[in-house]
Amino acid sequence: MSTPGRRTFRQTLGRLRSRHILHAYLFIAPVILLFGLFRILPSVQTLLYSFFRVELIKGRFTFIGLDNFRDLLTDEIFQRATINTMKYVVTIVPVSAILGLLLAVLFNAKFRCQEFFKAIYFSPMVTSTVAAAMVWWWMYNPQFGIFNVLLKLVGLPEQPWLMSSHTALTSVIIFSIWKALGYNMIIYLAGLQAIPPQFYEAATIDGAGPVAQFFRITIPLLAPTTTFIVIYNSILAFQVFDQVFVLTGGGPANSTNVVVLDLYRQAFERYNFGYASAEAMVLFLFILGITLLQYVYSKRYEVSY
Repeated sequence: MSTPGRRTFRQTLGRLRSRHILHAYLFIAPVILLFGLFRILPSVQTLLYSFFRVELIKGRFTFIGLDNFRDLLTDEIFQRATINTMKYVVTIVPVSAILGLLLAVLFNAKFRCQEFFKAIYFSPMVTSTVAAAMVWWWMYNPQFGIFNVLLKLVGLPEQPWLMSSHTALTSVIIFSIWKALGYNMIIYLAGLQAIPPQFYEAATIDGAGPVAQFFRITIPLLAPTTTFIVIYNSILAFQVFDQVFVLTGGGPANSTNVVVLDLYRQAFERYNFGYASAEAMVLFLFILGITLLQYVYSKRYEVSY
């Protein structure tokens, strides 16, 4: 090909490439626009509001610097909500991950009606949290709820469940574990099926039993899956709201009050948007810090194959 012909060919390719790039950006432009409008812009607005006393009704914005954050340090309700949120996170994340892994190992074997039972365990994940929480509220009822009926049948004492400050948070955690279990099971099941069977065959030839194979092969090779599940569940757990709002409303005596619920009340019940924005920023820093810590720490145990 002559030099002028080669130059023309390259120019044509350049125009086609530019046109394809333009078309690609046009296709993703609506998504980028919506993401910026409903995600980026509110986040920036929240950051700005956290430094102001916001009176939306009067249209007044008073810059107060770090006063909102200083008030959080002495706010006993916020401190209680933070402690409850931490208790919720450190309980639901490992328990739901362990139970999800055990169920995944169980369903990784072939048996009759396997798909049917998978659907049953996964159904809570696709069920509305509010609708499921309303059903569980009736089940937790200390007078005629099914849980106390079952306890009575086996001779155990009945529990106040949501009506007591000693058991209310535990009751919410049990519901949340039930809700997240199916998702964790499916993700772990996908991770199990991605492990090459040659590892297990070699371990069997070397005389390793099922327990040794589980701890020496399955657990290490599922490290990336576990990292994803722990980070994903931690982010969701820090943002818990629906089940607490429906089951207890933060009570009794703020025993189930969590950060997002307190944030909601500050913003939409007391119209203290600046203070609520400061709570949102603190929550964001919590989530970011925990996520980075989990990600960096988990990298030590990841095994590639």
